[in-house]
Amino acid sequence: MIPIKGSNPEINIVYIGAFVLKCLHETKNRKMKVARLMKLGERELFISIDHMILTLDWLFTISAITHKNDEVFINEATKTNNKS
Repeated sequence: MIPIKGSNPEINIVYIGAFVLKCLHETKNRKMKVARLMKLGERELFISIDHMILTLDWLFTISAITHKNDEVFINEATKTNNKS
């Protein structure tokens, strides 16, 4: 169940998480530096760093993303295989 009642969608971790996954998916290597993600969140969603950190933590907890050094990337297990 996605919590939406009484929650501003712009600061909902599901909404921000979708934004993060979209940003990662659109990059060439499906990865991005944490600092860049923070700046994108501030600039495009007008959210605080706290909201972005909470979202990244949630995405990591549900195994949607992983990290190495200062980069975040889509977890291999969550990638879809689009062979036609």
